[in-house]
Amino acid sequence: MLELVYFGNDTPLAEALPDPALDVADTTHLSLASDPRAEWFTAPETFLIDHTPMPLPPNFDVLDLKTFVRLIESWMRDWVTTGNNMFIHAQLYGDHLPSCLEVAFTTFSAYINKTAATTEIVLRAVNDQATALVSKADESNTSSNVLRNLACIHALLAYQIIGLFDGDIRSRHLAEERAPILAALLDRIFEKASAALVEQVSPNESSTLLESVSFDERLWRSWIISESLRRTWLVARGIGASYDGFKQGWALCYGDVMITTREGLWSANSATLWMEMCMERDVRFIGRIDAESLLKVPPEEVDEFAKAVLETRFGKEGFMRWTSGSFLVS
Repeated sequence: MLELVYFGNDTPLAEALPDPALDVADTTHLSLASDPRAEWFTAPETFLIDHTPMPLPPNFDVLDLKTFVRLIESWMRDWVTTGNNMFIHAQLYGDHLPSCLEVAFTTFSAYINKTAATTEIVLRAVNDQATALVSKADESNTSSNVLRNLACIHALLAYQIIGLFDGDIRSRHLAEERAPILAALLDRIFEKASAALVEQVSPNESSTLLESVSFDERLWRSWIISESLRRTWLVARGIGASYDGFKQGWALCYGDVMITTREGLWSANSATLWMEMCMERDVRFIGRIDAESLLKVPPEEVDEFAKAVLETRFGKEGFMRWTSGSFLVS
């Protein structure tokens, strides 16, 4: 059952659209199930949504919701500037940006560079592209390609961030209508993710791929997709809940998923480096319910995305005490 979180004035405040034209090479279909090194992030139980109720952060108010939204918007600007951010891995799509995401990338870039004279044109383009994307929703029922699906979720998320928070009334109305579609697609991709990440490929269908890609490379590649999916789920659900909180004073608590929190794994630029880090020490693969364990860890050993999760869990004051070394957990 989903938990209701209320935001009172007098109280501290507290889914994948496959494009048939996409030709993304999905190496996640290579066999990983038999190797225990993959189990920690591919096992079905790691894709379960945890609905354990969590208390609101101390002294939480609506300004904290705004801070979260502004953080996600800054990450989207990072994506337009560098091609990646804290939930879209630099190696996720390689040199080939799927067509639906290519359009979203261009549209979001136009949005952040709009002028008063071009605002209406840009917002119309955003809404037209989002409508075209969701019109293909039924096609996702027959797709098991996690990477294609994730690309379309990223595209739709970009449009939602604009639509919900730009302030334009029509854009907001259209984004509200799209919100249940994004939510359903997120749930659907999570239901299929584990099986897709460990699915065997027939040797005569991918013999060249099997010969040219090492196991470590395939393992790293699968983790990149898995971790990007997990972080995207948290961002999309967080954006939706924040909007609901602004609008109606309360929001559904959609649950939590596990992520990799150790600093360096997300930024590792090779399978060799990533594997070495995984073998050397704990990757700290946890959910928000267990985030208190990170308070025992020096801030420099915690990933930036995980730090954002910590702030939503313990509030700004608690987060600042931890970064200053005064938030100690026995």
